[in-house]
Amino acid sequence: MTENKLPFTARLAFTLLSLVLIIYIAHFSATIIIPLAFASLVAIMLLPLASRLEEWGCSRGLSAFIAVLLFVIGLSTLLALLTSQMGAFVSDFPHLQQQLMKSLDNLQVWINEKFHINAHKQMDYLEQFALGTLGSATTFLSQTFGAVSSLLIFFVFVLLYSFFILLYRSLLITFLIRLFQYQHRDKLLDVVSQTRFIIRSYASGLMIEMLVVAILNCTVFWILGIKYATLLGVMAAVFNLIPYLGIITATIICMLITLTSGTPGDSLQVGIALLIIHFLDSNILLPRIVGSKVKINALVTLVGVVTGNLLWGVPGMFLAIPTIALLKIIFEHIEQMKPWAILLGELPAKPRKKISSKKQ
Repeated sequence: MTENKLPFTARLAFTLLSLVLIIYIAHFSATIIIPLAFASLVAIMLLPLASRLEEWGCSRGLSAFIAVLLFVIGLSTLLALLTSQMGAFVSDFPHLQQQLMKSLDNLQVWINEKFHINAHKQMDYLEQFALGTLGSATTFLSQTFGAVSSLLIFFVFVLLYSFFILLYRSLLITFLIRLFQYQHRDKLLDVVSQTRFIIRSYASGLMIEMLVVAILNCTVFWILGIKYATLLGVMAAVFNLIPYLGIITATIICMLITLTSGTPGDSLQVGIALLIIHFLDSNILLPRIVGSKVKINALVTLVGVVTGNLLWGVPGMFLAIPTIALLKIIFEHIEQMKPWAILLGELPAKPRKKISSKKQ
């Protein structure tokens, strides 16, 4: 039988229609997809611990429960450390707004005296931008730490999904094997194995990196005598997980909060400290701790982060890199999709020139 190929315009139309449907489903199914995605990351990170507990004689259900319980204890400890400073920050927020307005007024007077320009409209815009940025930061922090009901429901569902993924992981693998034809079984198992290894290495590496960066941030802020040192240090470390855009957002927010509770010199010191720590992290910590497990080029990374933000907001920015890594692994194992895997990957290393030795 000869295969009748569709014309290019028809194949292009089907491809675009499929992309539109995928984006539509992903956007309007965020309530289900986001907790499942985070639960999958948690389950992959906890899989070695659950497997070790099973080797020690625990049942699969008990090992999954213990692994999730230890994860909850660790996360609760981190939240408990931030609760006190978060409460102080929220209670001081009206005073912080007044201090910010006073600092901006002093800056306006300085500009008028030094540069003799009409800075009234510029300062109005700057005030709106600064208050809007600080308000967005407070909104984000309030949604993350203060909206207990919605956050608790989301957290409970993530834990439940993580537990059941660990419990029924063999059933899920069997389902995937039966879903595809037998000749694709080895390729499918290879995709699953690579996905678990890369996502686990990437996620665990990011957690270690975030912990190290948080310790460095808090230590430097404590030495500088910055108010809310623990809160700002941990918040900057969390934002640092978002490629490229995270450090810019964290620097602006931390400098504005420091400006409201300290001097412009303190704010400048915070910005310089964050940029120096980010430079050390990008060039030393990130390559050594996270490694080159996820080989995705910078352009695709930036586009993925922006797209994730448009689809799912802040959670989408965190999930962008693991999602792109999963797609890259799948594309590498499908012959027709290998060009897309090349597009997502990094530039190939240039071959070294061979140096021919002349006989003397």
